[in-house]
This record gives sequence, structure tokens and C-alpha cells, in this order.
Amino acid sequence: MTIVSNDPGWWPTIYIFREDSYVTVASFIVVFYDWALTFGQEFELIWVSTGVSNRERTTG
Repeated sequence: MTIVSNDPGWWPTIYIFREDSYVTVASFIVVFYDWALTFGQEFELIWVSTGVSNRERTTG
């Protein structure tokens, strides 16, 4: 059962948790945006090999 309190003593705590939630969401958005912008470079530099392929390295 949910307890509803209109006690003004809880308001600072509620504001802190709300602001913390906003900061968490904003941080996630920034990290995801950065990942999305640099994914093409990461793919080319790490996952696309220009020399010997991984299959050739492991077999011979």
C-alpha cells in the first residue's frame, strides 16, 4: 500500500532524488550520443581489419 505524505519536511529529500534522476538520465543521453557519433570510426578502426584477418591469425 502506498503511503502519501504532504509533510514539507520531505520536500528537500524529494527534490534531491528528482534532480539526481535528471542528472542520471542526462548523463546516459550524453554517453549514448557520444557512442552513436563515434561508432562508425570504432567499427572501421577495430572491427574491420586492413591486414591479416582474425581467421588467418588463429589458423596459421
